Amino acid sequence: MIFQALVSLYERLPQADFPDHDGVPPFGFSVEDIGFVVTIDKDGNMIGQPEDLRVKINTNTYHFQQSVVPYTNQVNVRSSGAANTPNFMVDKVEYIFGMSGTSERKVHNESFKALVDEVCGDSTDEGVVAVRAFLARWQPQKSVELRDWKEMSGAHGKWVSFRLWGDRGFVHERPALKKLWQEFLTKKEYPKGVSFLDGSIHPLQTQYAQFKFGSGASLVSFNEDAYESYGKKRGENAPIAVDAEFKSSAALKYLLRSRTQRIKIGDATTVFWAEQASPVEPFFGQVMDPAQQDQAAGEQVRKFLEAVRAGQLPNDIERDRDINFYILGLALNKARLALRFWHVCSVGTLMERLQDHFGNLEMERSDKDIEFPGVWHLLKETARETKDISPVLGGALTRSILTGGRYPQSLFQGVIGRIRADQSKKHPTTGKSVPNVNYLRAAILKAVLQRNYNKEVPMSLDTERRETAYLLGRLFAVLEKAQLDALGKVNATIKDRFFSAASATPASVFPKLLRLSQHHIEKAEYGHVSDRRIAEIMEHVDSFPAHMNLQDQGLFAIAYYQQKNALYRKN
Repeated sequence: MIFQALVSLYERLPQADFPDHDGVPPFGFSVEDIGFVVTIDKDGNMIGQPEDLRVKINTNTYHFQQSVVPYTNQVNVRSSGAANTPNFMVDKVEYIFGMSGTSERKVHNESFKALVDEVCGDSTDEGVVAVRAFLARWQPQKSVELRDWKEMSGAHGKWVSFRLWGDRGFVHERPALKKLWQEFLTKKEYPKGVSFLDGSIHPLQTQYAQFKFGSGASLVSFNEDAYESYGKKRGENAPIAVDAEFKSSAALKYLLRSRTQRIKIGDATTVFWAEQASPVEPFFGQVMDPAQQDQAAGEQVRKFLEAVRAGQLPNDIERDRDINFYILGLALNKARLALRFWHVCSVGTLMERLQDHFGNLEMERSDKDIEFPGVWHLLKETARETKDISPVLGGALTRSILTGGRYPQSLFQGVIGRIRADQSKKHPTTGKSVPNVNYLRAAILKAVLQRNYNKEVPMSLDTERRETAYLLGRLFAVLEKAQLDALGKVNATIKDRFFSAASATPASVFPKLLRLSQHHIEKAEYGHVSDRRIAEIMEHVDSFPAHMNLQDQGLFAIAYYQQKNALYRKN
């Protein structure tokens, strides 16, 4: 199903010869990063130094110039011993210059020359003649004398291309070179057999394309003999037509480089598309990851989600209600891509799931709080630092949103853990106590309780609610307010010492806190107000439980958050 959907995507996208055009490359080509370009004259003489086309963003991060290059599946990510798998006219330094660092790579260089000769034959194109002349006279030992050699041969050098002096484009972009490469591909022979996609006989691709995750990984790979069967090698174990493999890999590459149809959630890269062009495609990414939004887009998404939450869809999306929407989550797992999730549903169903999800999260908030938090906003509330977020939690949470299934229990546990850990957290500058139950944490707890445990949880304070856990959360907030009314602005409150114990083992803490509150009530100017609030809540508390389970601890935290908001809300 994944491959069929990707093939269909390729077939509906326009073909583009240049990477800045929105589309996919024709058969036998790929959009790749070019790090350096060597300018040569018609006689193959290098003009000046190789030009660095990279733009440094920060340490180890660069923006590269992209180009549609001649491409075979063997060359995207190669093992260190792959000396005989060159690319045509554009490649890494060991193939073009015959050197890697300070080590000579003669076999790489000779295989590159041989492929140029095999593809170009007796072509008299100026670009072909110039490149052949350069390769014939270049002495590999001179490579180390090039100004940027360390950068070119380093981990971030990427591919090197040629440019003919006076031309604006690369040599491999010349029409004659493209035609030579396409003619070469038509003559290439492949084994024939039955493709698993349609059950028909086709020329088969034995090498699945690799994608740039870590050291390179394929959607399908057989890198150990134990995974192979019946004497078949590598891709022969999952036979796919050459044409279908190219279309599916080109479509996936298109999605992976897209700014609007790709998001990163945890360790998973998530791509998504509709079976036909639809405005829901860019909206979905902005909904799941609001960090992608600029201000104008953010306002559009907010209005869109308000409509979704109300059960109403914009006309242009309502029109697409019945078309399929595909969501694919991938992560690196050694030499292959791990499938974090694959979800297919109609656009209408997807909107209903988003409506349900944001309805579950709905919680009273301040104007500065994000109304429709993305997945990453939620994940960050489960760990002290982003590096500590569970790598599988992002996929599990996304899957629950898309399917309408139970939220992962680890999401709830993670938030409870952070609330406990942050009970005595201080502001790094002022030294004052920082709230341990914020809007997002309360919203997450509410969402899990509603979906996983069928609890109806209000989005704001409900003074008629009688569950003991909810009453005790309210009581704790009132006791904290009584303390602050008596002592003024202090750097620590009862929250800093007693919140975790009060929510987990109320019987061990609340009697002590109630006795302490009498001193606060007597000292405060308006202590009688706190006394009345305490009495109103205690009227419905029969006893203090010795222990409360996680669900009740979550309800306690929500009540504390809501009661605290009510106490400080301006009239």
